[in-house]
Amino acid sequence: MAKSSTYFGLRRGSTKSHTFSVVDGKQITKDRVEGCKNPRTLPQMAQRCMVSTIGSAYSAMKSICDHSFEGKSAGLQCMREFMSTNLKQIQICKEYDNGLFGFNKYKEPGLRPGCYIISKGSLPVALVDAEIDSVNVAEKKVALSLAPAVTIADVAEAMGCKNFGDMCTVAIMYPKADGSYGFGAVRFTYVSGASVLESFSVAIIGDIAAATPSFTANTLKVEIRMVYDLASDASSDNTYMTAITSRKVNGSWLRSFAQFDVEEATPTFAAAIATYPVGQERFLNGSDVDVTSAPVSQSEGGSSTSPDTPGSGTEGGGSQGGSSTGSDTAQGFALTISINGGGSAAVTHDGNAVTSGAALSEDDEVEISITPATGQVPTATLNGSEIELTEDGGVYTGNFAMPAEASALVINTGSATGDDGLDKD
Repeated sequence: MAKSSTYFGLRRGSTKSHTFSVVDGKQITKDRVEGCKNPRTLPQMAQRCMVSTIGSAYSAMKSICDHSFEGKSAGLQCMREFMSTNLKQIQICKEYDNGLFGFNKYKEPGLRPGCYIISKGSLPVALVDAEIDSVNVAEKKVALSLAPAVTIADVAEAMGCKNFGDMCTVAIMYPKADGSYGFGAVRFTYVSGASVLESFSVAIIGDIAAATPSFTANTLKVEIRMVYDLASDASSDNTYMTAITSRKVNGSWLRSFAQFDVEEATPTFAAAIATYPVGQERFLNGSDVDVTSAPVSQSEGGSSTSPDTPGSGTEGGGSQGGSSTGSDTAQGFALTISINGGGSAAVTHDGNAVTSGAALSEDDEVEISITPATGQVPTATLNGSEIELTEDGGVYTGNFAMPAEASALVINTGSATGDDGLDKD
C-alpha cells in the first residue's frame, strides 16, 4: 500500500492491478485482488435479502432514525446502531418465521412492515395507552387516541414530558397504494399554555401532510392526513405507531425506547427469498440432494445418510468451522472489522453475523454484503489487499477465505457527499 500527500491529482477507482482512494486527504493505493466469485449461494442471498430489507427501512425512516439513538452521534453512528440492532431482530424472524418482519423481494424497493426498533435511550417508554382509532382510505387519514387525561399535567406525564421544551414524537407506519409502506412523524413540544391544546406545539415530518390535534372526552387525539394514497385494505390492523420522548440534559439529548408492534408481516422470508436468483449449492457443502437415490452399503464404507455424523452438512466438519459470532475460542484467528461511510454492510460466515474480533479458522469463507451510500461505489480490503465486489440489484457482495493469521477487514461504503465517508472525530 502506498500513500501520497500531494493535493492535486488524487485518484479514485480501480485499474486492473490497483485500487485508488482518498483517506483524510491522502492518496491511498492498494493492490487489487482478482478472482473472487459470486456463486449466489443460499446463505449469501439470504444475507442480501435481510440487508436490503433493513436498508430500505432505514432509508424510509432516516428522518427520525439518523439521530434517535441516545449516546450515538447523529448520522453514521445512529445508522450503524439501527442496522445492527434490527439485523439481530430480523435474523430471529427469518429463523423462526414469527411474522414480526416483512422482507423485501429481489430488487424490490420500499419499506416493509416490521417490529423495527427506531429509538433507544434511558427515558421511560412514552404513550403506553395510545391506539389507532380509525383509518380513512378515501381521505388518506389516520385517527389516533394518544393519552387519556384530565389535566395538562396528565398529558405531559403520558408523553414523558417533565419540563417545558421536552418533546414526544409519534411515528406512523402505514400501507401505501403502491404496495410498500410509508413513514412519518408528529412531534409534540411541551410549552406553557392555558389549555391542553395550547400546551403542546405540533410539527410534522416525512409522509405526513397535516396533523390536527383535539382534546375531547378527556383524551388527547390527533387526526393525521398522509401525503400518499393509502392501500385499499389499509386499516387500524395493518397501520402501526410508536412514540419517542426527547429531553435535553446538559447539552445532550436523551431518548426513550421505541419499537413498532407488528404481527403477521408480509412478505415472509420464504416468499421473498423465492424471488432471489439462488445458485446451485455444492453437494459437499450441504446441498439438499436426495442421497437415498444413490445409497451406499455398509460394506462399502458405511451409511451416507446419517444426519448425526459429526460435521455433516458443513465443509470440513464442525471441529473445523471456527467461530462466526465473535465468541471467545481457544482456536482460530481474530478478524478485526472496520466499516466506514454513509451506507451499510454486513459480514457473515455460514449465514451467521461476524462481529469484529471474531475468531475464525483458516480457509473459513467469509461473505460481505454492502448497500452503499447513494451514488457511491464501495470498497473492501483484507490486510490492505482489495476484495473484488460484485454489484447485483444495488447490493455489492464479495467473499474471501480467512488467512492463517489475525486479519483486518476494512469496508468503505461511501458517503452521501461523495467523499471517503470516514469518521473524522
